[in-house]
Amino acid sequence: MEKNKSDLPDVTKTDEKVAQDAVNQTGFGWFNLKIYILAALISINIGFGLGNIGLIMPSAACDFKMSTLAKGRIGVSTVLGMMCGPYFWAGMADMKGRKFSLIISLFLHGFTDGLGSIISNYWGFIICKFFNGFSLGAELALLFTYLGEFQPCKYRDKILSLTELPWSCGLIITASLGWAIIPLDVNYQTSTMFFFNSWNLFLLICSLLAPSIAIWMIFLPETPKYLAETGEHKKLIDLLCQMYHENTGLPHDNYLEQLRKLNSPAIDNLIIRAKSFKESPNRPTFRQKLKDFSKLTLELLQPPHIKNTLLVGIVTYCTTSAYFTMVFWLPEIFQRFSIFEERFPDKLGSVCTVSEILYSKNGTLQVIDDNFEECSSHLDSTVFFHNLILGLACLPPALWLPFCVDRLGFKIHLIAATLLSSLLVFGLLFVNNSTQNLILSCLFEALSSVSITIIFCTVVELYPTHLRVIASAFATFIGRIGAVVGISLVGYLIDDYCVLLVAIVGTHLCVATLLGYFIPIQRTRAAFEKKEMEKKNDEQISVEMNIRV
Repeated sequence: MEKNKSDLPDVTKTDEKVAQDAVNQTGFGWFNLKIYILAALISINIGFGLGNIGLIMPSAACDFKMSTLAKGRIGVSTVLGMMCGPYFWAGMADMKGRKFSLIISLFLHGFTDGLGSIISNYWGFIICKFFNGFSLGAELALLFTYLGEFQPCKYRDKILSLTELPWSCGLIITASLGWAIIPLDVNYQTSTMFFFNSWNLFLLICSLLAPSIAIWMIFLPETPKYLAETGEHKKLIDLLCQMYHENTGLPHDNYLEQLRKLNSPAIDNLIIRAKSFKESPNRPTFRQKLKDFSKLTLELLQPPHIKNTLLVGIVTYCTTSAYFTMVFWLPEIFQRFSIFEERFPDKLGSVCTVSEILYSKNGTLQVIDDNFEECSSHLDSTVFFHNLILGLACLPPALWLPFCVDRLGFKIHLIAATLLSSLLVFGLLFVNNSTQNLILSCLFEALSSVSITIIFCTVVELYPTHLRVIASAFATFIGRIGAVVGISLVGYLIDDYCVLLVAIVGTHLCVATLLGYFIPIQRTRAAFEKKEMEKKNDEQISVEMNIRV
């Protein structure tokens, strides 16, 4: 019987499993560590991008004459940019490559932060932060893809889980830089309303890392899986030989001989293609990617995936909303405690008490909103110290997760992290001073960051290979909606309806805990890997049958 064209294997590209088998033979060494160092720097840069917003808001409040609601718009604009990014950057990564997309996003990140540091207009600054968030969306989405596609299966999970560590280091470095720079006596103003103060200098310095990484990345290769997907066989074999040589120190011919010893028809076919086929990259057009994304998104929202999509979407919305709400506003809360304890040294109060006294319409002090003539941009040193401690608090779970999640499983970590986070949020109503607030905030930051990491890990288990990228993009999009809602709520509620705000955030995490129990993920990593191995064996048999055809 004659086969239809659609049933025949696509000879212009190499199957993902074949490419992964070839990567596995390159070993693990200096090349992999070089790519990890790059990924670690990108992760640190993401920490810069997200961490500097909260630190500059108290200082920038006087220069931009910002109310609490106006401060919230800065955080919202960043997250809106991140929300608009996932589908765009995923499409660009498939059309132009992971490397190209990351380079563009890093240059955009540096440019927007650098431009924002010298813009003296509030709405101009908002626009810069929007596009800064847009670039951060690419870094968050493509970091794991670029790093993971170079790694052998044996080491990939460990390497990917170690990206949490540099993210925490990025927050620590950001807090340290802020502590060193923002208190400096830098105050330049002109009659044309242009100003450049210490917080502008801090933002300018933070902007330098992204373009530095982008310049280095120009000299690094595209990922082997992308080259396989686009049918660039010669470039793929050359890259694999380079990886093998840098990892082992042995010549390229040894690698090709090692591939032949596998006795795999698919691998042999790849080597033949690299020698005989003319290079003709098979890259999809924008229209093709748009059609594919629409089709795959609809598939996510239909049986048998709709239940998992709804569960993951709601849990992601709830946890991300709570996490970003706290991350963007904690420096402001630390500053409020600092002002409160300076003016009322003998008075105790929770974050809601502090906000009510200092900022409520019925409050006893007029600190912001009405009189900016006496506004002080000075930040107490305790604000920076507390932010530094907050970053350090993320290190223990960053070290715990890679070593313990395999044994205990994703589900128990997700449920425990979201449940404890909800209790910590409600506990903010009962703290009496800044020290107690700091302790609860540190615990919340550590646990909530773990819960978000685990949610995106579960996507790998819940969906088949062809849906994983679009499922991650969809979950990211829903999560950013939650972040926008959460940050906006703080701006509207924290001054006059603080207790309601805490109740909303805590309830979000309770919902995430409840629904997390129903997400059908494997109890342990071993069970997941067993299921994946069965899938891989079936897929490999199918690939080799197609090659023989």
